[in-house]
Amino acid sequence: MTQAGAKKAVGGAPQAAEGADATVSKLQAHFQTLDGSSLARVARAVELARATDQGDPTDTQILECLRPRLRDLRPGRVPTFQRALCVCLEPYLRDLDMQEEKRRGVIARRTLSVWWRLIGRSEHRARLEALQASYCTALAAGDEAAVQEAVDEGCMVAAAATAGLLEEADHSIVRKGELTAQLRGEHGLADVREIALLMELQPLLAPVFTSVRANSPVLPDGRVADFAPPAVFAAKSAYLNMHGAKPAVVEYFFLGLMSVLAQPWQTLRLVRVLSADMSKAGSADDLRFVPGRLFSELTRTLSEIGRQVNAGGGTMSRRVWLMTCARLLTDAGTMIQGLGEEVQAEPNADWESMLTDARQKIAAAADQFATVAVRDAVRVLPVKMARDKGSEARTEPDMARAPTDEEIAVAQAAATLFTACRRLFEKEGLDKSLRAKEADLVQKFENGVHLRVEVLRARGKQPPVLAQLQGVETVLRTMVQTDAVRDLVGKVERFVERYK
Repeated sequence: MTQAGAKKAVGGAPQAAEGADATVSKLQAHFQTLDGSSLARVARAVELARATDQGDPTDTQILECLRPRLRDLRPGRVPTFQRALCVCLEPYLRDLDMQEEKRRGVIARRTLSVWWRLIGRSEHRARLEALQASYCTALAAGDEAAVQEAVDEGCMVAAAATAGLLEEADHSIVRKGELTAQLRGEHGLADVREIALLMELQPLLAPVFTSVRANSPVLPDGRVADFAPPAVFAAKSAYLNMHGAKPAVVEYFFLGLMSVLAQPWQTLRLVRVLSADMSKAGSADDLRFVPGRLFSELTRTLSEIGRQVNAGGGTMSRRVWLMTCARLLTDAGTMIQGLGEEVQAEPNADWESMLTDARQKIAAAADQFATVAVRDAVRVLPVKMARDKGSEARTEPDMARAPTDEEIAVAQAAATLFTACRRLFEKEGLDKSLRAKEADLVQKFENGVHLRVEVLRARGKQPPVLAQLQGVETVLRTMVQTDAVRDLVGKVERFVERYK
């Protein structure tokens, strides 16, 4: 190529790029003039073209122009074959940094494209391509039954292809290394293991989330706005129907449900309903399995519920979550009592074994709840971050800020939860195991009160400090009135009265 020709070629690339940018800008400007229904029709036509005629980059470019408004309108979408197969994974997908710690029931969205390429090169490639062609044909013809048939069979083939990849990795260190590198690390390989399992469980799980959404108000992003009674009933029916399946089914049911709900702590409503049912079940065979399994699942998912609640940052949600936990434990105590009466009235080895297992699981759950309650009850004493020169950051009491109403409400709810734990342990004759936590909680309050009394003595009337002491008094009155608690309440009352 001559020097002039080279310059022309080099100069032509920016000109082509500029032309493409101008076209995109014109498209975006035109789409801004369309009303919502017109835009939805355009999007559906383009998505249908993309789903039935793979490989045309123009479709993707147009959809990119539409995406900002589609994000607000959220019309019904026309999925590609790949996206249709991945619907069962949607509750578990997150936009994650691959450096984050891998958590069960959470799949990085970026893993999907690599996984799809891998199974597309497997021995199942021909079958997947044939099913994709069938899907496109049925979609173009508007044959919904044939579309669903292609998707269902596609899920089974994709699951088999994924299982084959994992089997290769498990039997060959070299192959495992190759897959790990292609999937960008162990995190990606673990994601693919969960994809294989969820594809296998799809026939059981997907209808459940569809039913829950159908019985609830749904937000634009597809999450359930309120886990209302009809939705709780749908989830309860699903739970009762899946108890005979492998434990993973129920675990992923709970994990997926927490993701589907806008407020994850509402999952505990379902657990409460199930435990209340069990307390009234008598000898109903279809509910005999609930106690041990239910609280095994609860203890396994409690930390995940708490993590999601904390991530949301909603103080009021935290208060409701704590109160729901307290009611749950009250239901659990009633359930155990009912089971115990049944065993006494009609001795049965299976029931006795089930009762023992239920008691162990409930005690384990209550112990975790008590730990959470001790931590949250002291929110009524505000703290702040401090750092000395050359030292690490630390927390210290914040004497300049009164606790908010929300903080006091959360602390009260935590005290209510701790009281529920205490009563349950007393009924079960296990109250000694809770004494250390109770002593720790009282000691935290005593230390906090002592510091604030010293501030009042040194500085005189301090409204924020007085408000903190009044908040402590409110929380302490929510707890069981032991001698130590009563003494501390009296001490707080005297100092508030003296300095107010």
